[in-house]
Amino acid sequence: MPEPLTLAALGGAAIAEGIKFLYAQAGELLRRRREHADGEAEETATPAVISEPELLPRLDLTRIEGLEDELRLLRSDLHEYATGVDIVTDPPDSALIQRVDALRQVFECIYGTRLMFAGEARRAADVSGAMTAQDVAGYVAAVRASGSGTFRGVTKVGRVEKGGEAVGVEYQG
Repeated sequence: MPEPLTLAALGGAAIAEGIKFLYAQAGELLRRRREHADGEAEETATPAVISEPELLPRLDLTRIEGLEDELRLLRSDLHEYATGVDIVTDPPDSALIQRVDALRQVFECIYGTRLMFAGEARRAADVSGAMTAQDVAGYVAAVRASGSGTFRGVTKVGRVEKGGEAVGVEYQG
């Protein structure tokens, strides 16, 4: 995987703040998932370290299911930086940049939208998501997206009940 140049250009202080946000948010998602396996999280305002989106979209917590292992592993990988035990150098180490970008990509799949750090050059979105369900009585989407870029969503369902809807990608232009 090539180095995520948009993150590498930010500098150590900005990356350190981004790590703290991603680490805390990953912990919050895992906690919410455990407490309310079938619930939905409210829209959440993003801190100043994130320039896009202004609000994290409403989240179906069951979308974490297929990405929970990656979320836990990447959160664990960044623990020492998030807690201040290790210091992010300026310029940041390329291996660290790749781990931060990998966690960001997991978030993008979970939320179905891209996350951009403040000061980061705008990049084309490349978001993928997948969801699996036996029965759908309401509405489900693998990806809810807006903006420009490439969006891929795969939805596998056993049965969609009358009035239900299952989509791969919901585009909110």
